[in-house]
Amino acid sequence: MPSLSAGTPVRGVGARAPVRPRKRDGRHSGDVLLDAASGLMIERNSITVTFNEIAARAGLNSALIHYRFGGKSGLFRALISRDVGGTFPMLEDLVAADLPAEEKLTRHIQAIIKTYFEHPYLNRLIAALSQEVDGEGARFISERVVQPLARAQAAILAQGEAEGVFRHIDPMLFYFSLIGACDHLFQARYALKWAFGVPDIDDALRRDYARHVIALLLDSVRA
Repeated sequence: MPSLSAGTPVRGVGARAPVRPRKRDGRHSGDVLLDAASGLMIERNSITVTFNEIAARAGLNSALIHYRFGGKSGLFRALISRDVGGTFPMLEDLVAADLPAEEKLTRHIQAIIKTYFEHPYLNRLIAALSQEVDGEGARFISERVVQPLARAQAAILAQGEAEGVFRHIDPMLFYFSLIGACDHLFQARYALKWAFGVPDIDDALRRDYARHVIALLLDSVRA
């Protein structure tokens, strides 16, 4: 059974002709497969799902996964790009908006926590891709996720300092403080369940946690 650890199939003499992507119900097969993988990961609270399981959920041939994404890393990258990529244009709009820095930072923190809430497997995908610091996966995460976030945060901090409402903050240290705070609730579901008796993260907890993180971070950066 092919799994997410399976590599890209070798194409040579005697290999089958490649399976071409096709549309299903008017949608591209790649999008259908990503939806299937995402749904399975959310249901299981795990990124361990097989290609056959994804294909069965999507109603497509598992060979399409190899053709479209190449393997585990390609599938992970595509999911991350889809799930966080749409937020970056909105982030650029937020930085450019005619709003006070505190309001921008508040909205930014809310958006990050909401992204983790809607795609709870993200931190695991990022960890899986970035295990080797000098690897292509780590570079992909840094260029496609970390750098856009860090640039936006640095701009908001600089605006707040110019407005006289924020003290001078090292943007790099702030990035790790913010992402660590936003991420850990979703990464530490074991602690929620076994230490605090909370079986799952619902929207009410997500909102409460966002307010808590906003209060902590704004208090820490105010002049």
